[in-house]
Amino acid sequence: MALTTIRRVYAHAGLQSFVEASGGLFVVGFLVKQGLSPAFALASFALVLLSRFALRAAVLPLAHAHGLRTVLLLGVLIRAASYIMLPFVSGLGPMLVAYIVVSGFGSVLYWTGYHAYVSAAGDNAAMGRQVSIQQAVTATVGIVAPISGGLLLGWAGPATGFAIIAAIQLLAALPLIGAANPTIDPASRADPAIVRAGRRIYFAEGLQSGCSNVVFNLALFVTLGQSFENFGGALALAGLGAAAGSLLIGRLIDGGRTTHSLALAYGLGAIVISIKALAWGSPLPALVATALGALVSPMLATAMLSPLYAMAQRSQCTLRFNMATEGGWDLGCSVAALTAATILSTGAGYTLPILLGLGAIAAIWRGLMQWYRQPATA
Repeated sequence: MALTTIRRVYAHAGLQSFVEASGGLFVVGFLVKQGLSPAFALASFALVLLSRFALRAAVLPLAHAHGLRTVLLLGVLIRAASYIMLPFVSGLGPMLVAYIVVSGFGSVLYWTGYHAYVSAAGDNAAMGRQVSIQQAVTATVGIVAPISGGLLLGWAGPATGFAIIAAIQLLAALPLIGAANPTIDPASRADPAIVRAGRRIYFAEGLQSGCSNVVFNLALFVTLGQSFENFGGALALAGLGAAAGSLLIGRLIDGGRTTHSLALAYGLGAIVISIKALAWGSPLPALVATALGALVSPMLATAMLSPLYAMAQRSQCTLRFNMATEGGWDLGCSVAALTAATILSTGAGYTLPILLGLGAIAAIWRGLMQWYRQPATA
């Protein structure tokens, strides 16, 4: 049963990755094209994350009544609706507010449900390999999806492009229909010490992702002339080397070489952030930095998610663990976006907001090392 479920997760992850890489990565840039300044676009993205933080409590009663798979599928449906709404956002106004709320609610249902579902369905002994396979699927899809999204939005237009992306989002639900539907015991509680450790790591990861991905991708979009086609092509080119990195780090984790895997992933992560901070202003160096980031990104995700899924299992309640810790991610990423928005509003460039990710990288590495040094019974 577990093997069948995890294979369904792989299939779902492939379709969901296509949605993220062909639609989700373009949202902040699209808001800039719709008339928002880069600072306001980042602030709007931060508000989506903060709405997720505020709405996360709604996940628990839904999971109690209907199971984790239902929460996940409902998130897929609402996220599809948010993509349909996006082309009608034109600057600051009521439609932007409505998009922020709907997108935030769909995202909190989806990502909290997804991570809790994978935590419950995964095999702890092979978690590194299973997460690395998901990241490899994501990286492989990332070769095709960004250029597809760029062409859709650039040639077919936002209304048609985002409608097609919404349809693919709905298709991502198909592999999960009929899959196991883990239930949550209303009396269960997550271990507070494990939750605190996971929340700190997730906060740092949100900060790192906001600086090195959200802020840098906006800088890349601006540097490439705010062209969806150019931006999508850059991300597609970068995706060519990403799958190998994710598979390598997964084998190191399952083989017990956690110290090596963390040093490799986060050492490279720090180097890439430094390069991005220096290279964003010129097209060719920015493309090189994007390619390096694509190689390292799945390595970082696998190195972090494997122990976090193990933490969720050991906490005794995967849903409550993920509800608490993903709130930390939302806060970390929103801090990165709002800090960058403040800096950009003064007329400064993207270098400092990207470099703030170095502190986050150090915090993630420290938190994961502390986790691995604990006895397995902790």
